[in-house]
Amino acid sequence: MQTVVCFGDSITRGQVSASYVEVLADRPNLQHYRFINRGVNSDLTINLLRRMKRVAALQPDVITILIGTNDIISTIRPFSALFFALIKGMTHRPGIPESTANLTRLVAYLKEHTRADLALASIPPLGEEMRSAPMALVRVYNAAVRRICATYQVAYLPVFERMAAYLHANGRRPARVYHGSAFMTIEFALRWLFTAEDFHNFSARKGFTLLTDAVHLNRVGARLVAEEIEKYLLAREQGVLRQDSVRWVPVTAGEKQGYNE
Repeated sequence: MQTVVCFGDSITRGQVSASYVEVLADRPNLQHYRFINRGVNSDLTINLLRRMKRVAALQPDVITILIGTNDIISTIRPFSALFFALIKGMTHRPGIPESTANLTRLVAYLKEHTRADLALASIPPLGEEMRSAPMALVRVYNAAVRRICATYQVAYLPVFERMAAYLHANGRRPARVYHGSAFMTIEFALRWLFTAEDFHNFSARKGFTLLTDAVHLNRVGARLVAEEIEKYLLAREQGVLRQDSVRWVPVTAGEKQGYNE
């Protein structure tokens, strides 16, 4: 049995977000994997640097990394930046260049100190309005994630792209713009505790398609993340991965024959 560590923030932790790690663990095709959840609520890229030695010590076969949402939030929400400073030891608002530098250091360390195959995911949308200012920052960050994958020859998981396509086909109109999420997150937590309202109902009531509070995932959003990871794992174990620009994709039948010649 191979071990997969899912490394990230609250989207990975799956307490105030529907858990894509639980979806993975329940997949019939993935029962020969052991999934370890190493998501921590409110983590930023700098926090993963502080935890990377503990993840390396697990000696996993695969590490998936989904991180950066809180870095983006801290750049556009002064209150959130203060919150992260108080509970996460953030000394200043990082900005996208510093956040991507942190991610680069993380990838370099894990490649040097583990034998794990790494897969970096683009971060999900902030809100569901694709033309909003917060979404523009998400796109800039995700472009940096793609460049890191290309530089270090690691897999790129197109989570954002998958969700953007889903929203284009199925999203509600008008789509909700991200204007902060703290109060909705607290509201969901209280409703879940005292009324047992689930992710799906809360998300629908708030007018979202994939998210619950403009940041965290409902069950459909979690399923999309899990499907991208599952596709990567199955292609990896079959030895049919190639790097196409900056993204790993299954090899075609003709290409596979060429590899075997």
